[in-house]
Amino acid sequence: MGKGGKALGVVGLILGACGLGLGGFAWLSVSRLESQVVLIQEQNIWYKYNITNFACNPTNTYLTFSGLTVEFELGLNESVYFSFSARAHTEPIAGWSRIVVFFRVDDIFGTDPRAEVGTYNGAFPVNFMLNLQDVREDLTPGVHNVTVVIRGESGANYIHHSMLLVQKFTT
Repeated sequence: MGKGGKALGVVGLILGACGLGLGGFAWLSVSRLESQVVLIQEQNIWYKYNITNFACNPTNTYLTFSGLTVEFELGLNESVYFSFSARAHTEPIAGWSRIVVFFRVDDIFGTDPRAEVGTYNGAFPVNFMLNLQDVREDLTPGVHNVTVVIRGESGANYIHHSMLLVQKFTT
C-alpha cells in the first residue's frame, strides 16, 4: 500500500472514531431527555380563569369567589405557590371605596397576605390591576383547595377577568 493509501486509512479511522463518539453522545443525550420528559408529565400547575364580573355585594362582607376554586395535590416535601390577579373597578363614594382580597385554603380564611385597591372620597370610577401572591410551606401531603375571598365597601365595586394559579414545587 502506498503513502496515499495509508493516509486515507488513517483519515478513515479518525472519521470512524468521531462518528462513534458523536453516536454515544447522542444516545446519552436522548436518555437524559427522556428522563426529563417523565418529570414534565407530572402535573404541578393548576389554574382557573373567570372573565365575568364578581360584585362586592353585600358590602363590607367577606364573599367567597366560589367559581374560582382550585383543587391540588401535594406530595411529601412539596410546597405551593398561589397567584391571583384580576381587574378591579371601584365606584366613587364618600369615604373609602376599596376592594380587598385574601386566600382561603382548605376552608380556612386568613387575612394575611392580602391585596387592597381603592380610593378615598373619589370623584370618578377607577380601574385597578389587583394582584395577590403567597407561598405555603406548611401544608401536609394530600389534596387541598384554595379560593379567593373578596370584601368591598360599595355594592357597585367589582372584579373581573380573574385568574387563580397554583404551582407546587419541591422544597
